[in-house]
Amino acid sequence: MRKLFYLLIAFVCSGIVCCTDTKDEYIIKGSTSQSRLDGERVFLVPYGTKAYEDSIGVDSVVIKNGKFEFRGHKGEFLARVTMDKRVRYGTQDLLIVTEPGEITVVIDSISSGKGTPQNDLLQAWKVLKQDHDKVHWNQSQHIKYLREQGDTVYANALADSLRVYNESYLKLIHDLMRTTGPGIAYDLLRQRYGEPE
Repeated sequence: MRKLFYLLIAFVCSGIVCCTDTKDEYIIKGSTSQSRLDGERVFLVPYGTKAYEDSIGVDSVVIKNGKFEFRGHKGEFLARVTMDKRVRYGTQDLLIVTEPGEITVVIDSISSGKGTPQNDLLQAWKVLKQDHDKVHWNQSQHIKYLREQGDTVYANALADSLRVYNESYLKLIHDLMRTTGPGIAYDLLRQRYGEPE
């Protein structure tokens, strides 16, 4: 009877340990539409200094039938999902946070990630930033051209319009940060855009 009791306790404890382990696990389910990447390695690289990268370690898996998966218990950290240098052309690296839960990643010419609060924040920021950078670059070049042509009146009006556009972009980023709240993604954006008011 005592032996049965100890076996039951051991079974219950092992179940608790298993449940605890999966609770903090990050699962990255990835895919790509580029068939040339089948059989190639995709890497999960901690984002930061070389010493930081070495302290956590780089993980890699092989893409099979356009799919790959990472699982880990290394805690939350900012990481770059990237292909091997030999085959990286035509793909875009992707920043993610290894927070607990299932993260869906697509590696392609335009990569994306979603599924957990911080990764949803990073994806929303990525889309906003791509749109902002395109408009900002085009308008800046147009302003420069106008000034070179001596049309300062129109150049100044366009510069004012661009300033308002940049302020709106900053407000959108701060709104996203407020919605998601503190975390690694928040800290990354705070370093770039400051603390929301």
